[in-house]
This record gives sequence, structure tokens and C-alpha cells, in this order.
Amino acid sequence: MLVKPGLLCIPCTVNAALDIASKATDDPNVIKKILLEVLKWLPEAFEKDASPNILHSEVCRVTQKLTGVRDPFKHVKTVSNETALKVYPSLCETVKSIRDNVEALRFCLKAAIIGNMMDFEVHGHRFSLESLESRFKNYLKEPLVIDDVDKLCEEITRAKKILYLADNAGEIVFDKLVAKCLKERWGCAVTMVVKGGPVLNDATLEDAEHIRLGEACDKTITTGDDTIGIVMSKVSEEFKQTLNDSDIVISKGQGNFESLTGLEKNIGKPVCYILRVKCEVVGRNLGVPKDSNVVKLIRFQKFRKVY
Repeated sequence: MLVKPGLLCIPCTVNAALDIASKATDDPNVIKKILLEVLKWLPEAFEKDASPNILHSEVCRVTQKLTGVRDPFKHVKTVSNETALKVYPSLCETVKSIRDNVEALRFCLKAAIIGNMMDFEVHGHRFSLESLESRFKNYLKEPLVIDDVDKLCEEITRAKKILYLADNAGEIVFDKLVAKCLKERWGCAVTMVVKGGPVLNDATLEDAEHIRLGEACDKTITTGDDTIGIVMSKVSEEFKQTLNDSDIVISKGQGNFESLTGLEKNIGKPVCYILRVKCEVVGRNLGVPKDSNVVKLIRFQKFRKVY
């Protein structure tokens, strides 16, 4: 079952609308129109149990429509990428010093989860780009509250074609670190997936090119859609085919978790969720507290084409 919206999703969606609108325009009348438009459809969306990723995607579309600004987060994404790239070289050196392949992957996944903290539209979650570099070592000391890294390693010893669903700009630099480890240390073929168009601070092909993601993976594709997470009725045929051809799905971030959890049987192959739990709604679904670091593998033995 997809993640159902909780009561906290109401203020979260409204606050996101205010912030996104303010990034797109400084005209108070336009901002007011955006907020009122969101408040108009929000009750119906809750009646339909729209998952949180759908709520925030719709806020973005309303803002784009009423302001004419296609990518309100363009500057934020650029700064996020540049900030993360400053940390990347030292992390690569650390990975080289780790002899055990399992521990090397665990380190990379923890770094990627820290990158998942680079989120600016979750109610109650605060993150400072300015402090990322100075606090990174302390973040790495935090445990994985759910640690299925060993299980993931068992899967990738048997199956080598990985579909990696990326999340935000900036954190995609740390996803690059994971892809590099999977390719060089585990012999995996890694296809990275970014969004088909701007939505919040989610990574697009422009971000992938900015950080030279292609250096660490075999191929980069898009979902073919600008919705947060994965909505199978909207994704491209290329994405569907690549999903069917893959052996394992690595799903990064809350938006992808919100849209895929409960659908693993339909996907028909192991799905590994990697994320920082930034809200109580997602925490309840995973059975962990807010601010937990999670690597959770959902196994399905029978591989089958369903989409």
C-alpha cells in the first residue's frame, strides 16, 4: 500500500506551497493565488488518499502554471551540486582505503543517506547547505537504524543489473559514489534514473551532466515524467523496459519510497530503499523514529514482467 497522507501532510503541503511560490515570484498577489489554489484541491486530494509525493508534485505544477517559472529551484540545485562536489573527492579517498567490499558499500550508502538530508520542503525538517562539509564526519557516525546492507550485498552477488532511482540535486553526487562502488567493487551494471522535468529540487539530466554522473554508471535515463517519485501510469516506455530488464531496484529518498512501498510484488524483484526519515508519516510506515537512517531491502524471489 502506498503511503497515505497523515495530518502533518496538510501543513507540510501548505508550507511547501508558500516556499515554492516565494522561490518563483515575489509578487504577493500571485503567491496568494497559489496558496488559495492549493487549499482548493487539498481536501479532495486527502479524500482520495493521495500520497505525499503526489501532493507536492501538484503544488509544483500550480506554481509553474501561475508564475510561468518552470524551475523555481534552479539556483538551489546548482548550489547543492557545487556544495556536494566539494565533499566528493575526500569520500572517494576514504572508499579506496576500505578493503572489505561490504563495508565500502555500507560507507557509500551512509554518505548517500546524508545527501538525502538535502531536502527543503518537508515540514519540520531543517537542513543547512553551509554546514554540510563541516558536519559530514559527524553525520557518518550515525547508525543505520535499519541496516539491510548485508542482504543487499547477497542480492548483488547473484544479480548485477541495478536500476538506481535518484532523488534530489546535490545528493545525486553521493549517489554517484554508490554507483561507482557498485560498478568498480561489485561488477554491477548501473542505470541511474533522474526526473524527466523540474519538480522541487529533484535531480534532472541537467544535474546529472553537471556532476558528471556518467563517469560512475553505465547509463542515465529519466522517468519520462516530472512527478515526484514513480507513477507507473506516467513513466516512459524506456523506463518501463529498463525496470523490467533490471535485477534489483535501489530506491533513493522519501518520494520514491512513498510511491513504491507496497508495490514491490508488482515490480517482481528486490527493492532496496535508502533514505533519511524526515517526517513522522514515513517513520510510521517504516516503524522507525524521525531522523532515522534506513537501508531496507524488500525481497521477491520470482522475477516477472508486469508493466
